[in-house]
Formats: sequence, C-alpha cells, structure tokens
Amino acid sequence: MAVQLKAKIRENGKAKNLIKEGKIPAIIYGPNHENLKVQLLEGEIESLISKAKETTPVHVTVDVNGTVEERNVFIKSVQFHKVSGKIMHVDLYEPDPNKHMRFKIPVEFVGEAEGVKAGGIFDVLLRDIEGEALPLDIIEELKVDISSMKIGESLKVKDLKVPDNVKILQNAEDIVAIVKAPRAEEVTAPTEVAESAEPEAIKTKGKKEEEEEKEEKEEK
Repeated sequence: MAVQLKAKIRENGKAKNLIKEGKIPAIIYGPNHENLKVQLLEGEIESLISKAKETTPVHVTVDVNGTVEERNVFIKSVQFHKVSGKIMHVDLYEPDPNKHMRFKIPVEFVGEAEGVKAGGIFDVLLRDIEGEALPLDIIEELKVDISSMKIGESLKVKDLKVPDNVKILQNAEDIVAIVKAPRAEEVTAPTEVAESAEPEAIKTKGKKEEEEEKEEKEEK
C-alpha cells in the first residue's frame, strides 16, 4: 500500500534558505516526465524515511501553482548533512507503470528456529533478493517463517514464496540463511607442571670449622 506525501513546486531560491524554513528540496524524475523540482515539509519526509523502504510505493500530490498533480514514485536516494545528519535533498523516481523494473526485496525472518533453541546459530547470508515486477506489483518485503528450521538446514532462494506477478532474478540455489551447529567448546588439557628441584641449601661453616681451616693454612 502506497504512503502519502505532499509536495509543492519549488520556487527559485537557494536550497539552504529552504532548509532554514523547514522545507527540503527534492526532485521527481522518470522516463515519462520532465524533471520536476519540488519542496517537501521536513517533518513529513523525515517521518516517511524512518519507516519506508526503497520498495515502498509513495503517492505524491504536487501543488503546481494551484493545480494538483498526482505522481506514483519510489524514494531513490536521500542526501544527509555530514555533520548534523539532517536531510538535505531527496530524489523521487517515477517509473513507467507499464514497464517492469528491477528491485531488491528485503527479507524479514519471522520466529525462532528450532535449531537455535537447540543451541545452533542462525546465520543470514542474503538480506534482500533481486526481483522484477511492474511498479504497482512491487512487494515491500518478504516475510519468511523460520521456526521449523533445524540444525544443519538451510533456506535457499528457490524455497521462497513470492506472488506470481513477481519474478525472482536471484540464483535459485543461493543460500539465504542457514542454521549452523554450535561451535564445539575448546577444552584445554591441564598442563602438568614438573616439580622443580629445590636448590640445595648453602652450607655455612661453623666457627670451629673456620678455625681448623685457618690452622691448616698456617701450617702450610
């Protein structure tokens, strides 16, 4: 289902001035129309971008000097300020409604795999799948129930279920996700520490022994 967005034809002026007024410069472009420079309300586009995906259809009503034009677009790109992170510019793409377009379908995994409950590791290899469809048939996301996956089992592209009007372009044998066996804990064998021989005690000579030794030296 398309989300709604209001726009107004952009008057001549610097983008910085628009942003200061709480408006975001944008452009609507596509194969069937000339580029249309518009301005969006900052709050509306921020709210939209926070929840919309590249595959989310957006229905834009544009105020062109009092006349309303309706456009069906997709958010193609968003430019953010490097320091503040605020939105600086938005590109809205309006495709030909009668021509197929390529897009990437985000994959959302639902549930907890049996293998994970048993100690396994759920590893995602593909987070989106390349597909093709008419603009009105594009799906926003693909939800996949993984609750029955056991350790050692994998989910491949060919296992995904999509509507008949959507063509998957990804290799059917590509692995989307897999439940890996838990890593064996490395057990380190205790190292036997050899008993070190205690150093021999240094014998100290008694006073009598010292005197005898002295006498022997004098006799020599």
